[in-house]
Amino acid sequence: MSKYYKIAIALAVSTFAIGTTEFVPVGMLTDIAQDMHVSTGMIGLLVTGYAIAQAIGAPIATSFVGRIARRQLFAWLMIAFAVLNLLSASAPTYGILLGTRALTAVVHGVFFATASVYLTKLAPVDKKGEAASWLFGGLTVATVFGVPFGTYLGEAVGWRATFAVVGLLGVFGWLGVLTQVPKTAAPLVTDNQLAGIITVIRHPKISLTLLMATLGFGSSFVLYTYIRPYLQQVTGVSTAGVVGVLVLYGAFVTVGNVIGGRLANRQALGVVAGILVAQIVVQLLQLLLLPRPGWYLVGIALLGLVAFMGNASLQSRIIMTTTELAPAHTDVASALNVSALNFGIAGGSFVGNAVMSYAGLQMLPLVGAVIGGVAVLVVALLRRIN
Repeated sequence: MSKYYKIAIALAVSTFAIGTTEFVPVGMLTDIAQDMHVSTGMIGLLVTGYAIAQAIGAPIATSFVGRIARRQLFAWLMIAFAVLNLLSASAPTYGILLGTRALTAVVHGVFFATASVYLTKLAPVDKKGEAASWLFGGLTVATVFGVPFGTYLGEAVGWRATFAVVGLLGVFGWLGVLTQVPKTAAPLVTDNQLAGIITVIRHPKISLTLLMATLGFGSSFVLYTYIRPYLQQVTGVSTAGVVGVLVLYGAFVTVGNVIGGRLANRQALGVVAGILVAQIVVQLLQLLLLPRPGWYLVGIALLGLVAFMGNASLQSRIIMTTTELAPAHTDVASALNVSALNFGIAGGSFVGNAVMSYAGLQMLPLVGAVIGGVAVLVVALLRRIN
């Protein structure tokens, strides 16, 4: 096995831990709400707030780490990740839990942004498009094993144990970084990387891609954030059944990520457009599939298949476009794409909460499809300026 693949696997171990902590509250919304004596909607902010903190904090924090050797940076980030999850596990109040989650989100964003650029630069020429899929692979495997196991553990011994175990996963990520990432310094940065945020987003090709990422990812999270109450209240699935459904969802997310990684090597905007259209069709199909016993499993599988399929293409496109237009700011641009995805999570979760409250759970897929349609319009605009 080449050194590149060993490093990719080591970094994917870290993103597995990161993905678990980001999405595991989805399966424990009810449990945390009851323990903290707040509404399910307030606990939904553990997903939304996490995404917002990452979206705002990651680009700013990333702008200050350009001179730090990647091995040293990744190691410190994973130690911080482990400690913050242990603090989440012991949080005495909702406010403190929200605060530790927000800090964890910033660590997450910096790690993913810098690791994806680092791995892309290491990748063979014909594999650069799929380099980001290794990191997204860690996130998707987390949806297969991490989130369902965390949900089960939360049901069995309490949600705090889940965060404690995630902290331990962070230690494994730290060990992977120390054993596989070489002691090479990051390229020196000679200009103001904080100002680089403005430099990057003023390019229409980049800013429209970021908008497309926000809308495309957000369309999926309108429904996914509240999939547990949907399945229990509309479909009639038991608590134990929800865990199995999350495993099914995660398995198909993994398949979709592998497919998306291969497609990303083509570096084609048409690939992203096709994936967005597929997401719209799948969302609309949920109106028929999710409420029906048995058929909801087909709906969940399709949702998982398309949910993350476009992420590697989006991340790769941002890195390659910035390398062409603003090569000194690839780390910051990568962080901005992570931010765009998380603004999508935050926006999708926020919209989903509003739809759930005022129109009912069954309207979530339709609203998600509408947002996906707007993303396709952005693709059309982007094609005109390419």
